[in-house]
Amino acid sequence: MPVVDLAARLNWKVTLVDHRAAYAVPAHFPGAERVLLARPETLPDTLDLSGFTAAVVMSHHLPSDLAYLRVLSASAIPYVGLLGPAVRRERLLADLGAEARGLQGRLHAPVGLPLGGRSPESIALAIIAQLHTVVHGVKLER
Repeated sequence: MPVVDLAARLNWKVTLVDHRAAYAVPAHFPGAERVLLARPETLPDTLDLSGFTAAVVMSHHLPSDLAYLRVLSASAIPYVGLLGPAVRRERLLADLGAEARGLQGRLHAPVGLPLGGRSPESIALAIIAQLHTVVHGVKLER
């Protein structure tokens, strides 16, 4: 919810997709333009993925994240974020096999800038801040 809320505050058009009916509830995400109930493998048939600048995968479920990444690896979405630690990313990329090449140069994992904080709001701020820099072409020094 905090990621959608912050993105909406920036007047970004947000589409939230979840394959679980209990989570794909429009009332929970008033800032989203659309909330869709869809399985990952149906995304290319459900949405025109070419119209998206970014996708953030954060289902908190390895098999689901793998399915979303599989679809996104075949897309041209410039920014793909993945929630979770580096070890999780490596496991998912290994499971993707050759399909992982489709994410090269686009995958931001762990997603978000290292701003500190562990609350959902802090994590959302880190994600939105990183997305904002990428969308606006800002190169951060590290």
